[in-house]
Amino acid sequence: MIIMPTLHCKPGMKLGRSVYSEQRQVLARRGFVLSEGIIRRFHEMGFPFLHVEEEGTEDITPEQAIRDETLIVLHSAIALVMEEASAPGRESLSFETVRFCHDAAAMLVNDLRSRKDPVCLPIHLTTMMQDGGRRQFAEHALNVAVCSTRTAIEAGLPGEELIALAMGAMLHDIGRLRTREGQEGPAALGEDDGAHAEAGYLLLRDSGFPLLAAHCALFHHERMDGSGYPFGVGGARIHEMVQWVGIVDAFDTLVHGRIDGRPMLPHEAIEVLYAGAGTLYDFDKIKRLRDRFALFPVGTVVRLNTGEIGVVSRLHEDNKQRPVVRVFSHADGSRVAKPFELDLKRHLHLMIGSLDGGKAPDPSPACGGAGLKTANVEQQPEKTAAGARREPVTVGPQWRRYWGKDWFQFV
Repeated sequence: MIIMPTLHCKPGMKLGRSVYSEQRQVLARRGFVLSEGIIRRFHEMGFPFLHVEEEGTEDITPEQAIRDETLIVLHSAIALVMEEASAPGRESLSFETVRFCHDAAAMLVNDLRSRKDPVCLPIHLTTMMQDGGRRQFAEHALNVAVCSTRTAIEAGLPGEELIALAMGAMLHDIGRLRTREGQEGPAALGEDDGAHAEAGYLLLRDSGFPLLAAHCALFHHERMDGSGYPFGVGGARIHEMVQWVGIVDAFDTLVHGRIDGRPMLPHEAIEVLYAGAGTLYDFDKIKRLRDRFALFPVGTVVRLNTGEIGVVSRLHEDNKQRPVVRVFSHADGSRVAKPFELDLKRHLHLMIGSLDGGKAPDPSPACGGAGLKTANVEQQPEKTAAGARREPVTVGPQWRRYWGKDWFQFV
């Protein structure tokens, strides 16, 4: 089974996972055979990805971070909060909604506790959402909640605090629906970027959420060196678990291109976070995120720097950044006679150039491939140990409000 962009699916493929309507009704069950019209219709209905069976990948089963039942309940809770939070004149959420969020967070905690493997897996919604902004908001909320809660479990956070953190991580950005930023879509990052943190805090506090949950909304953009917002506090004044919410929020934002619409590859996003390690973020936390997060989960379709297309078939426990890839297409798009596997941990000259089998970006280090523009500084290419030219990378002023700094660089 593979996770494929809907428009890349072909007639005759079978669904590997059921898909649902916004009312959580089954639209098509696992094993449903796709036709050209159905593929087009799924795309129009707001399904960017589908889990499908592909020849040569029958033994590959993408892992799920949580059960489908839990995912549906969490998504329902987020959708309900979004509806109430965006209602004009509403000052707080209903008691029933707060209770529903608590129960959904408890289901998330139980699911993650039952997993033996501590790896963090990204969430792909299999529920119809025609509003792209709402889908992006919901997926971002789920990814931050899953990874932050997984980390808190490892840290030994006690039961009710764990549920409070899960609720706060899930709703950390809810203030966006109550500020001007929400007018451009729930996921937009506007100029007045600090307002949503306070708005989210007030909504959660006044609705009766635990204080830790409300603090996730208030402090997730604060940074260790005090350069964040809305208050510019730093260090030990930021709850350790809220620091995790901020780190995962930044990582998922980079990967999905929520700042300027240009997503980064996961390993590029990790490099950007490393650039702020020791100043913006705690170094050990960035390292743990790198080691625990499945940057390229099993079932992900990738294009290598050689142009070959394949699917991630296996992860290494000690090096999740360089998985095993099963190649099924040549660089020209023709099928290989027999799929074969390449272990990127052994073949160090091979790299993942793009996800979903799309065209690889122009070769450039780290976030250069994401099209980030440099500013405030002119730099000369440096020589690597092998003598090859390597361009230094900077992050320009379009990141100022998000990172709390005009720019930073790493090489």
